[in-house]
Amino acid sequence: MKYFTETEIAALLPYDDLIKALQEGFRKGGNVPLRHHHTVEVENGTENNFMLMPCWQKAGMIGVKMVMVCPGNAVKDLASVQSTYFLSDATTGEMKAIFNGDELTVRRTACASALASSYLSSPTAETLLMMGTGKLAPHLIRAHIAVRNLTKIYIWGRRFEQAEKLAIKLNDELPVDVTAINDLKKYSKIADIISCATLSKDPILKGKWLNYDKQQHFDLVGGYTLKMREADNDVITQSSIYVDTFDGALAEAGDIIQPIAEGVISKDDICGDLFTLVGDDFRENSKNPKTLFKSVGTGLEDLIGAELVFQKWR
Repeated sequence: MKYFTETEIAALLPYDDLIKALQEGFRKGGNVPLRHHHTVEVENGTENNFMLMPCWQKAGMIGVKMVMVCPGNAVKDLASVQSTYFLSDATTGEMKAIFNGDELTVRRTACASALASSYLSSPTAETLLMMGTGKLAPHLIRAHIAVRNLTKIYIWGRRFEQAEKLAIKLNDELPVDVTAINDLKKYSKIADIISCATLSKDPILKGKWLNYDKQQHFDLVGGYTLKMREADNDVITQSSIYVDTFDGALAEAGDIIQPIAEGVISKDDICGDLFTLVGDDFRENSKNPKTLFKSVGTGLEDLIGAELVFQKWR
């Protein structure tokens, strides 16, 4: 049985390959039960979140990811998300491989957002505002660059020094101009694409900051529980809304469920999901110049990524 390290996964999962694999994988589909959530109390009074995410395909593979989300890890200089992925034969149950789940997660999450952007954002998009400086942020930036000819990247974080640190690192790596910024209001109006990857419980992207004369695409990635929000109701009501999966978004995404509960939008206002986007007959023909993609993550993305790594290695 093979164990795939973070370094091996990174080498075997380039963004463009994974984006294509996700496109094909969502066309094929799979069996994806809703993930299991459990709250784990910590001694200091905070709460960790334990999740199990299974998925399988008939006569193919079955995988399950075990995830711990630990908000208090930041003060210990540890990643907030810790995970491991297990891949088995769905017919025999034979274990095939174990993966560093963190690297698999950040890459499949970023590439799912980039896949959605390839259908929803302006083909002429040049600027990206990245809200958040955690482990997922650089992957989202690289994945979005893989599908759009971006020339300027702006990074915002609650701590400016973290945004500046990431900008310096990416400037040395990427063929685009990367800048740390403080003024969210100013750059929310400038950006063609705005990607959010935070653990915020209160909206940090405001509809009043948007550019009403500009086609803009919003990529909401961070909020994965009912109590979390990254965009306010003004952003939601201005946008044509898409999600990664209907079941996941309507069960877990505070950015979708809270506005529905408040009567701001209804379930019918969700235009489609990733299965819709990759369909042969999809055409984004809304008159609304704003599009929004809400990601909560799905086990199908993990299975697609893990299978691609395993197949390349084998």
